[in-house]
Amino acid sequence: MKISRNFRKSIVSLGLAGLLLAVGGAGANSIRLFTLSADEWARPRSGEVIPELAAVRAAVGYWGRAADSVVVIRHPGEDSGEIWAAELRDWLISLGVPSDYIRLTPGTQEADEITLVVGNRDELEQ
Repeated sequence: MKISRNFRKSIVSLGLAGLLLAVGGAGANSIRLFTLSADEWARPRSGEVIPELAAVRAAVGYWGRAADSVVVIRHPGEDSGEIWAAELRDWLISLGVPSDYIRLTPGTQEADEITLVVGNRDELEQ
């Protein structure tokens, strides 16, 4: 049985909502999600282009303002997803996010997107 893409996205969104509710009321407000599509990533990448990607700019900006926050890169689990996430991690490091503030989580996304989850380290590591 084939499941539609929109249905799968709805299920993932519901799972994230449940995660945020489980983390707790006030603390959950500090978690932000930023989605980067494969189409955006397919553009030629450079030190000028990467900071202009809306998801990257917003995630790094939010990370810089939030206390003790980390960036979790939720990526497709196949090899191409791992390569994409590793390259994105390297770009985030070049933009000033220390490597020990970045986590990679495989197999939790559609094949055509990455989600940057930014929030308090304690909330995201529960």
